[in-house]
Amino acid sequence: MGSMFGSKPSESHVIWRSGRNNDGKKKFDFEYLELWAAHFGVDFEQWTRVDHDRGDEPREQFACVFRWAKSGGQELSVGDEEWTMGSQRKPRTFLEIDEEGMVRLRGWSTETTLDVEELVLKKTVLKLKTADGTVKKLDVRKLSKRPETTSS
Repeated sequence: MGSMFGSKPSESHVIWRSGRNNDGKKKFDFEYLELWAAHFGVDFEQWTRVDHDRGDEPREQFACVFRWAKSGGQELSVGDEEWTMGSQRKPRTFLEIDEEGMVRLRGWSTETTLDVEELVLKKTVLKLKTADGTVKKLDVRKLSKRPETTSS
């Protein structure tokens, strides 16, 4: 069965450049990202926002949220019970890709913005290749489980 993308380097690519040189246009397969997320029980979200680290105009964002945090709202205690009024979930650890191929990766203690040339998903491992040729591998299972705090 032929891929409808034609030039997609492998089934597991989400971002790649088509063309032999760096002028090749970035291509995306967000459907595959969404299928991958569903397969591993990860929330796939789409929203539009301005992220000033990556540009000044609103861009569509495709995000895999590995862990949510409750945020905002007002604490209210009655007796010994506490409620948070109007709380909303906020992504705690996530991979967010905008339509230009800029990636924001937020872990438990770090957050980075990367210009990604290539993003490949191999089971639960994200393999990123950045514009400057750096290759990073990240097992997303680490992003969905809170790290053990080691007392030093």
